[in-house]
Amino acid sequence: MPFNRINGFYSGNFNLLEQESRTVTLDEKNDELNEALGTRLNQLNAAIEAHEKALKAMQIPRTVIRCYLSREILEHNGQSIGQSYDYYVAMVKWQSSWRLCHDVRYSGDCSSEFDWKPLVDCSISDRLRAAPHLDSLREKIVEEKQKIIPELEAAIESLAKSLDNFDR
Repeated sequence: MPFNRINGFYSGNFNLLEQESRTVTLDEKNDELNEALGTRLNQLNAAIEAHEKALKAMQIPRTVIRCYLSREILEHNGQSIGQSYDYYVAMVKWQSSWRLCHDVRYSGDCSSEFDWKPLVDCSISDRLRAAPHLDSLREKIVEEKQKIIPELEAAIESLAKSLDNFDR
C-alpha cells in the first residue's frame, strides 16, 4: 500500500488486497477493511487534535465560530422550502478548556443555543465534512483578534477614568 508522509501523517490510496491464487472470503475482506478503517480513523483524529492544539496556541480571545456550509432542505418534489442546515466549526470554551467543536443546526434557528461537540467526538461524516474548512477557522480567529483589541482598549480607558474618580 503506497503512502505519502505529510507533516507526520500518512495519506495514500487504499487497495483491497486480493490474492490471485484464491478468492478472499467476506470475513477476510471485512477484517482487512476493519484494520484499514481503524488506522485511518486514528490518523484523522490525530490530525484534528493537532489542529486543535495549533488553534489553541493562537491565543483564542473569545468563542470564534465559522459557518462552513449551508445546505437547503428540499421538499419531496425538489422545490426548496426556504430553510437550510448550517454546519459550523468553532473554537469554544467547552468544559473549561478551549476545544475545536462542531455543530449543525437549522438556519434561522436563533432561539436555541449551539449544541457544541468536540470535532474528534463527532460522526465520521461531520469530521470529513469539516476537515477542509479548519484553515478558514484560523483566519476567523485572526479577524476576531483584530476586532477585540479596540474593544479592550475602550474598556481599559473606561476603567482607568473610573479609577481617577476614586482618587479624588
